[in-house]
Amino acid sequence: SSGINAEYGEGSSRLLKRNHFLNCVTKRGTFVGNSLAVLALCYTASSALVCMGREKEDIWNDVLGGGITGGFYKSTRGVRTAATFTGVGMIAGLAVNLINGTLDHGKHYAADTISDTVRDLWER
Repeated sequence: SSGINAEYGEGSSRLLKRNHFLNCVTKRGTFVGNSLAVLALCYTASSALVCMGREKEDIWNDVLGGGITGGFYKSTRGVRTAATFTGVGMIAGLAVNLINGTLDHGKHYAADTISDTVRDLWER
């Protein structure tokens, strides 16, 4: 058995459990916050570089920026893991674009953007 009950027993007081929880959060919280800040910085920089390189502002900048960030973030774990996280990053970039666009431009942004992107792909 693992968790707080294994460590302190079933009869532990709420105060002891709450204190244990807060200690764990303060120990791990800075690591998680720093990791998210690094991911956000890498995503923003890679999306901007892709936009500058393509000289076009569209959904693909966020998708490619997310892919670059995901691949870079897990690049030390091997090619297979980096490729997996490149895909995860691309999906996250798409989600960020659609959520941000929906908040900025209204509820029809996602459908309009996806249909415009599909139309652009078929025109090439």
